[in-house]
Amino acid sequence: MWRLAVAFLLFGTLQAVDRQNFKVCDQSGFCKRHRSIVEPTGYEVIKDSIKLNETGLHAKIKNKDNTLKLSIVVLKDSTVRVLIDEDEGALRPRYQPLDALVNREPEQQKLKKSKEEENATKLLTTDGNRVVLIHKPFRIDFYVKDKIVNSINSKGTLKFEQFKKKVLLTDKEKGFWEETFKEIKDTKPYGSSSVGVDIAFVGAKFVFGIPEHAEGYQLRDTRTYEPYRLYNLDVFEYETNSPMALYGSIPYLVGVNQKRSVGALWLNAAETWVEIEPTTADKGALAKEVLDAETKPRNVPQQNARFISESGVIDIFITLGPQPNDIFRQLAALTGVTPIPPEFALGYHQSRWNYKDQKDVKEVHEGFVKNDIPLDVLWLDIEHTDKKAYFTFDKDNFAKPEEMISDLAENNRKLVTIVDPHIKKDGKYHIYKEAKKNKLFVKDVNGDNYEGNCWPGDSMYVDYTNPKARKWWAEQFAFDKYKGTDKNVHIWNDMNEPSVFSGPEITMHKDAKHHGGFEHRDVHNVYGFYQHSATFDGLKARSNNEIRPFVLSRSFFAGSQRTAAVWTGDNKADWNHLRYSIPMLLSLSTAGLPFVGADVGGFFGDPEEELLVRWYQAGAFQPFFRGHSHQDTKRREPWLFNSTTTDAIRQAIKTRYAFLPYWYTLFYEHAKSGKPVMRPFWLEFIEDESSWDEDRQWMVGSGLLVKPVQEPSAKEVSIYLPGKRQVWYDWHTHKARPSPGAVQIPADLNTIALFHRGGTIIPKTSEVKLTTKENREQPITLYIAVNQKGDFANGTIYLDDGESYSYENGDFAYWGFTFKKEHDYLHTITSTNLDKKGKLDSDVYIDKIVIRGAKFYPRNAHIFLDDFIPEDLEFEFNRDNFLMEIENPGAYVTREFKIDIHS
Repeated sequence: MWRLAVAFLLFGTLQAVDRQNFKVCDQSGFCKRHRSIVEPTGYEVIKDSIKLNETGLHAKIKNKDNTLKLSIVVLKDSTVRVLIDEDEGALRPRYQPLDALVNREPEQQKLKKSKEEENATKLLTTDGNRVVLIHKPFRIDFYVKDKIVNSINSKGTLKFEQFKKKVLLTDKEKGFWEETFKEIKDTKPYGSSSVGVDIAFVGAKFVFGIPEHAEGYQLRDTRTYEPYRLYNLDVFEYETNSPMALYGSIPYLVGVNQKRSVGALWLNAAETWVEIEPTTADKGALAKEVLDAETKPRNVPQQNARFISESGVIDIFITLGPQPNDIFRQLAALTGVTPIPPEFALGYHQSRWNYKDQKDVKEVHEGFVKNDIPLDVLWLDIEHTDKKAYFTFDKDNFAKPEEMISDLAENNRKLVTIVDPHIKKDGKYHIYKEAKKNKLFVKDVNGDNYEGNCWPGDSMYVDYTNPKARKWWAEQFAFDKYKGTDKNVHIWNDMNEPSVFSGPEITMHKDAKHHGGFEHRDVHNVYGFYQHSATFDGLKARSNNEIRPFVLSRSFFAGSQRTAAVWTGDNKADWNHLRYSIPMLLSLSTAGLPFVGADVGGFFGDPEEELLVRWYQAGAFQPFFRGHSHQDTKRREPWLFNSTTTDAIRQAIKTRYAFLPYWYTLFYEHAKSGKPVMRPFWLEFIEDESSWDEDRQWMVGSGLLVKPVQEPSAKEVSIYLPGKRQVWYDWHTHKARPSPGAVQIPADLNTIALFHRGGTIIPKTSEVKLTTKENREQPITLYIAVNQKGDFANGTIYLDDGESYSYENGDFAYWGFTFKKEHDYLHTITSTNLDKKGKLDSDVYIDKIVIRGAKFYPRNAHIFLDDFIPEDLEFEFNRDNFLMEIENPGAYVTREFKIDIHS
């Protein structure tokens, strides 16, 4: 019977998402109750409960129904934590997803001063921020340099449903003790346990974040619209321009203005809804706090966000910035960064559901080589397994996996296999037998093993919230257990929301039971997080912690960046999905997850050739670059189209490989600073307010601006050049353009708008090879874009072996390059070792230097190397576009040099 249901489900998805399978707020009892709050809920601080300590305070708050405990803790680096929980004597503990944090107890900071007054308690931090607890009505205000920037409960919407002993149902409590959706009952033995409160971003004209939604980058007003939903779900062929929940959830928001940026992390793993209300500061309780001699509250924008979660506690981290760089560093300190990925993972990945056998894999592999198209990874979807039993290979179609993997490895390529969380219910399947024997499965409401339907049919689900289960899962990747694999096999965790075809909203029943007695409703959004984290640990352990793993996950939560890349799921081959992939990836990057991408060409449907080319051009400048498609689509290997299309795809992929030295450096720098690799404009150009909500263009690092063509049959593409007192150079023509302003360029099939920011230096591979391993050994061209003043530019490059952890022991190089005007007749280019802990001396050399915006007339140039004896350099200079090219300077990337240019 389940097969028939699945067939109908999949048939429906080929048409469009069936919205009736998924709730709206009005169908969710707790969301509806919270959203109906009109008057303040009346909480106030119990004054004699306040207990100050050296890093914050503890207190109790109450209204006519509840008494709750409150703690405010000041953390290192301008971050404050606010925790609200049930008072002592609660019927049961509430779940906190603390493993999402780098440290379950983040490092605290001593207060500079604290003071308890009649109606307020004030905390002054050592970094100059102020936290004010208003006693009645309860509110928490946050100040940076005496300016209020954020406030919790300023609208008085705090609601906290405490666990109760069951009583008779009444109309007033409808949905409190049980709910039914599409004939599936959800029991609540302790009643509804929802929590919610409002968070005001004072001064913020825009708010960004809370992925994942197929929406614009700027979060919209939800007052007459559905709230944004955070509930990890398997949504086939999802709609664009919709606040529907998708595959992952990161409950992190950023509010931005020109002087300061503020973030808020809502650490809760339950189903969550988020309302957004744009307003001004004179419209609420904060008007008196905003008023000063220069600014009237009505002129101060304010964004009120309201988080509503089905269970858990209120655990909020406010990152106070004040600048964009600061909030990314502060978020990284809480939830972590992506460690330097293996270099192959930044290359091009080719996937399909499914390559049917080893002969098919071999032919696809050879096709890339024969057609001179770079490739680093081939992927195998669910059909490669023995009847959907993961950690196995089909005995007929993939009878000799070692030979297939060896063939790829000999050509410097990798294999990725899929391993999903649903375990085939089969007494002969060793994974099922072990998990059942060791009691590692999720339980149903009655305490039996939870059973649902997924690709194998009847399936059980590993309880990854159980540390014992995670350890066992990690062990399954050992080479003697996952037979046929070696270090060249990496892993794809799909369907890990978790997807349950027979469950409510195609996921697990909320009253299922997990480790520690928690219900699935408590842990839902971290289920996939725990799976991919255990997978990463297993891949790392199988190599004795020597080889960097690559794991792709569809489900994610805050902190997922530490162990996984993610993609935007089952998108569609249409222009709208191409366009919306950009704000989706920007939102993920904003929320701390940098290694992100979208299936090139769209998963569902057959893209027209022009769309496919444009998607390749976009994907070439996005962090994770993979072509992937549904089994019912036509084959899409790049050489299967007309020669014009194949040539354009080849050029896009080769462009990606040419910029790999820059990409790899950016991922290293992310690991140090938390700054994303794919960046929104406001991160780099906070002074240019008109650019902040731009979501059809993006920055790659600080130096490259990208805008792919996103319309069919476009004759030209319009690009906005952000920033004030900036200069931009068209990458292809070298022509300089001032900013801010818009430019138009012609759009033939090979066009991708690419601009080089003045003041930056970008390393680029001079001759592109077919794999990242071969590519990394090639000479480098340095592209120098001189700033508007004509006197400066700088950039960096990072190198290591590309695959191991030896960089942790000094086997790396991190060097900087600087172009500088010394005086009217002398300009210099110098290299500097930026981290002396790095001992790598590479043979990679610089075979060309291109200077854009060289508004001087060079007479001669020479280079100083180790012996400090100048050697003459040959160069060409184009007076029409101020372009200077130095050929064969003889400099190495990891050795000091100085070039003098005399004019």
